[in-house]
Amino acid sequence: MMSAFEVYKEYVALKNHFTKPSYNYHKYNGKSKLSFDSFDIRKDKLYFMKVAKHPDPRNYILANLVENPKIWIKEIAFSPDAGTVYMDWSKRQQSLMYLFKEELSKLNENFDSNFKAENNSHPYVIKLFIRKEISFETLVILVDLVKCTSYWSKKFAYDPTIDEILNKINKYRPFLEYDREKAKNIVLDKFGE
Repeated sequence: MMSAFEVYKEYVALKNHFTKPSYNYHKYNGKSKLSFDSFDIRKDKLYFMKVAKHPDPRNYILANLVENPKIWIKEIAFSPDAGTVYMDWSKRQQSLMYLFKEELSKLNENFDSNFKAENNSHPYVIKLFIRKEISFETLVILVDLVKCTSYWSKKFAYDPTIDEILNKINKYRPFLEYDREKAKNIVLDKFGE
């Protein structure tokens, strides 16, 4: 079980990871220069104490920051939506490969066409994500398998929507644990060589 101070450190590290381009949670191992004294004088200690009582505080924070990187600890601690976000995220993690396989059926039959940007239009897979027809996890896995981020970055250099999605993908990818080989085989089974 995490202490309120440990939750505070985790929250700050994860929040920095998702909101500050220069901070990388994995590079710094979730460490930051926070002291107990600075925590002890905070007026919002109660929120960290509340989150510390959660059975899975780190992932509870992570799920909510993935959903909304600008969310404050008060909302994570007391909003009923935060619990729903965590439960939905947790369900997706538990059935990740099943969900991935199911959501592939929403893609075009021509696999490559899902990632192409024609006539300055967003790629089909991005449109599916924006319309909430596929989960963020499915998008992240597909982008990781196809390695299309540099193509999209060049093609949409001045598109804030693509920029925001690519940044979110890059920040979330190291947290998403999945069997890459299994995902690749699922794609090959569905779309062929």
